[in-house]
Amino acid sequence: AAGTDAATHQLRDELVVIVDPLMNPDGRERYLSQLEHLGGKVPNPDYQSMQHRGLWAAGRGNHYLFDLNRDWLMQVHPETRGRTAAMLEWNPHLVVDSHEMGGLSTYLFSPPREPINTFVSEKVRDWRRRFSVDQARAFDQRGWSYYTREWNEEWYVGYTNAWASLLGAPSILYEQAGVDGTSVMQEAGRALTYRESVQHHVVSSMTNLATLRANRRELLRDFAADRQWAVSGAGPYSETFLVPPMADRDRYHCFVDLMQRQGIETRLAEAPFEAKDAVDFWGERQAARTFPAGTLIIRSSQPHRRLLHAILAFDPRMSMEALVDERKKLERREGSQLYDVTAWNLPMAYGLDARWAGQVGEVASKPAWPLERAESRVVESERPYHYIIDSTDSSVYAFLVRLFDCNCKPRVAVEGFTLGSRKYKPGAVLLRRHENPEDLEDILREAAQGLTVDIVPAASTLSETGPDPGGERFKLLQPPRTAIASQWPVQPTSFGAAWYWLDARIGLRVSPINVQSLPSIDLRKYNVLVLPDIGGAASFAGVLGEEGVKRIKTWVQAGGTLIAIGGAAEFVAGKDRGLSAVRLRPDVLDQLPVYSETVAREAAARRIAIDPDAVWGTRPASAPSTQAAIPADTATRPAETKPDVEALKRADEWQRIFSPSGAILAATLDPEHWLCFGLEDRLPVLFGGSACYLATHPVRTPVRLMDRDHLRLSGLCWPEARERLAESAYATVESVGYGQIVMFAGDPTFRGYFEGPVRLFLSAVVLGPGLGTSTPLPW
Repeated sequence: AAGTDAATHQLRDELVVIVDPLMNPDGRERYLSQLEHLGGKVPNPDYQSMQHRGLWAAGRGNHYLFDLNRDWLMQVHPETRGRTAAMLEWNPHLVVDSHEMGGLSTYLFSPPREPINTFVSEKVRDWRRRFSVDQARAFDQRGWSYYTREWNEEWYVGYTNAWASLLGAPSILYEQAGVDGTSVMQEAGRALTYRESVQHHVVSSMTNLATLRANRRELLRDFAADRQWAVSGAGPYSETFLVPPMADRDRYHCFVDLMQRQGIETRLAEAPFEAKDAVDFWGERQAARTFPAGTLIIRSSQPHRRLLHAILAFDPRMSMEALVDERKKLERREGSQLYDVTAWNLPMAYGLDARWAGQVGEVASKPAWPLERAESRVVESERPYHYIIDSTDSSVYAFLVRLFDCNCKPRVAVEGFTLGSRKYKPGAVLLRRHENPEDLEDILREAAQGLTVDIVPAASTLSETGPDPGGERFKLLQPPRTAIASQWPVQPTSFGAAWYWLDARIGLRVSPINVQSLPSIDLRKYNVLVLPDIGGAASFAGVLGEEGVKRIKTWVQAGGTLIAIGGAAEFVAGKDRGLSAVRLRPDVLDQLPVYSETVAREAAARRIAIDPDAVWGTRPASAPSTQAAIPADTATRPAETKPDVEALKRADEWQRIFSPSGAILAATLDPEHWLCFGLEDRLPVLFGGSACYLATHPVRTPVRLMDRDHLRLSGLCWPEARERLAESAYATVESVGYGQIVMFAGDPTFRGYFEGPVRLFLSAVVLGPGLGTSTPLPW
């Protein structure tokens, strides 16, 4: 903007350039503060120094430590929402995302390598190659090192540049070796300076703008042609996306809000209609189906056709080129070349009953936005005996937290029941009048503000079916007093996501505590301790030491609820730790038939069949089968044959090589277990990594991954990984003394948008202290 030369004047005359100078205000302030406090009087180019490496959490994350360059898909944070709104308003024809990377590298720019998202147009790919030629020429003229492709793939759609590419215009990523405002001594013994790093970005930007100016008419024609194709409805990606109304209004509203922020055109059906060739993400297809009024309709014939398919398509596939390259690297034991998760599907993350339909005719409909948001309903009644709240809606957690804050005593039904012709599933919340404050009605109205719960009074305590509300099947909840482990080796993004859900989403007071001080912290103040994902079990063990592990175990035995996520669960399950009976697969290869039998018995318990002749007669009952789908390599082995542990170990090590870097897998749930209250009997969950958890009685496994043939829903999960992970535990609950340990194989809080699976985590925190532990009676 300050340039006075002729070339700059020409750019300003012929282009509209918008500069967003600050992507992450919170992270920038944290980063600048660290530079100020860690820098010395004498500049230090040693890349290993704290000035260049920073402290825990560094500067990348926002207030809740989310990486905002991954947030374009889910739009969780206000910084991203504002930036997206501006992008959709201006419809740019070129987007440049200017970054820094590790200080020992050089300079990277687009184009990326495969895999590139399926829905990015060939025109956009071609334009990025054309821009890169001019950018490379500018660097060559100055003798600067650079590279393209290498680690930079663009399969995940949540990056700034990847998301922008789906709007129909080329987007370019810059990555400059960072020097943290001073200089960095690189491998060849030359110091890269801050002045040079800025110059690289300036030259790149001016070169790209010059290319844009020289080709602006052609670029504009291509952009317009792509939009015309998008609204025409012709060609591929022409199906219609449908979401019927759902009982969890909070999740439904959040999804509709997200579609509006993404610029996706949505409508609501005003009458029932028929759709043909409708398929859901479970793979179940219907030749014809009638959808009710209120169904959300998203047609492909709209300006952002590519974007809507990229974020809603159930199972996009990588190119064969990308698969061959990835497989080759893995088989050579060079590690995965994938940079991020390979699955992100929003309908799966939200747990929607969503379908793509091949044919939907004209439907009487109205715009879905602005959304007519449902509000909490409080049924008026004269001094009822009690109030009941269905737990199907996700806002029930925030509602319970508000009740705790008002000194209420909510209870939860551990069985389904019918009262006043209303059917309630397990998890329904009960408030008995005589156990709660006198102004209970006022408290309920205030607590329900802004939520979507239904509060139903009842004058009787006699149920038509199921337990009576005055009985013992309605368990008293305990207010959670929650601590979250923080600081190294806890993963900042996992800590931040758990903190965000509890603090920002449900309004629960939480205490982040320094995990390095855990051996000396008085844990008696808390009845819930969350251990987010960690960098490695060994590093966590080193931080805690034997004394720290002993203190955690003593605290759990005294009535605490320990929640371990991802790598923290791997730490807790370590066979030498003495904390849990859950085991990692490599530690129990000689006992796989025992765990197979557990899976078979669980499956049998879900489909009880009584043979009266066997029960009352003389014919003996059939013995339950000990064969099951996990693990497949031993399921057919006769029980009396001693397993070849060395062969199993070699097979397990080979299968681990192909572990997913982030795929959405299918899980079966036990809706009658308190951890799963409010959810159905199956759920998509995100899983990445090689940890495979096995559990048998007395450990409960309320959430288990499905069999290998039905396991993968979206993303890359090789057959070897499916074989190994099939029917392993995703979530376990284990009684330990008066307390319990809840473990998650994956992170249900991931990036703040898995609205379905996160209910498991919120139940562990909010319901766990009352439903899974034994608390002393009041004095």
